[in-house]
Amino acid sequence: MKRSKRFAIASASAVVAAAIALTGCSSNDDGGSSDTTTASDSAATTSLNAAADTAAALTGAKVDLKVEGSLQGVNASEVEATVATKPKVVGEGTATLQMGDKSVEAPFVYVDDHMYADVDDKGYLDYGDGRSIYDVSKILDVNAGVPHILRSVQGATEEGSETVDGVEATKITGTIPAKDLAGLTGTSPQAKGLDGDIPVTVWVTKDGKNNVVRVTSEPAKGASLTVTLSDWGKTVTVKKPADVKEPSAKPSQAPKSGEPTRTPVG
Repeated sequence: MKRSKRFAIASASAVVAAAIALTGCSSNDDGGSSDTTTASDSAATTSLNAAADTAAALTGAKVDLKVEGSLQGVNASEVEATVATKPKVVGEGTATLQMGDKSVEAPFVYVDDHMYADVDDKGYLDYGDGRSIYDVSKILDVNAGVPHILRSVQGATEEGSETVDGVEATKITGTIPAKDLAGLTGTSPQAKGLDGDIPVTVWVTKDGKNNVVRVTSEPAKGASLTVTLSDWGKTVTVKKPADVKEPSAKPSQAPKSGEPTRTPVG
């Protein structure tokens, strides 16, 4: 009996010691184990998931996309537009482009999978899918745009409330894999340098409707990307411009910086 009691006490002590050891290993208070990933708080995750669902269901909205610094794959420093997603993506607005040493405005219309833009008051041209200016179809895309980014946030944390453009919103910070921002930057997800994480901040309305007010990120050193949404559910009607000029043949030599790749004719 005495031997059995001693064995039981020893076994219990071993279990307690093991539990203490495991607790110590998982602690990161003193900058210890780096194997653990930063956990998102439940409130932030719930808000982001609800906002992602709401953004995915949006039929239309006003969008303002701004780029500070230089981002490979993004030719516009700002895009202001109204965009609808159903039954097909359409939009119209203005893109601000840097051509050589000057900044030019480019009113555009996106309809039937084509972007028609009037760059520097040269007349509307057909720019195909519009990627050479900015692919507006990706902003609210479920698999590449704002909804996708919200579902990709890691280590999400609520940082209180802020008023953004007159709207009271919950501020949430975290990180996302750099490749998950490729849809908004026009970069291939397989491009070099997209194997890390980047900081992201999201603002979600506090009115219970879970609309995304703003998303900011830092895709590259010294560069930031900000997407601001408003007029959620806006009805957008778009028509192809009446006078679309046909471009001439592609030039035999690459144009200089700021020169058009085609010359409008007709």
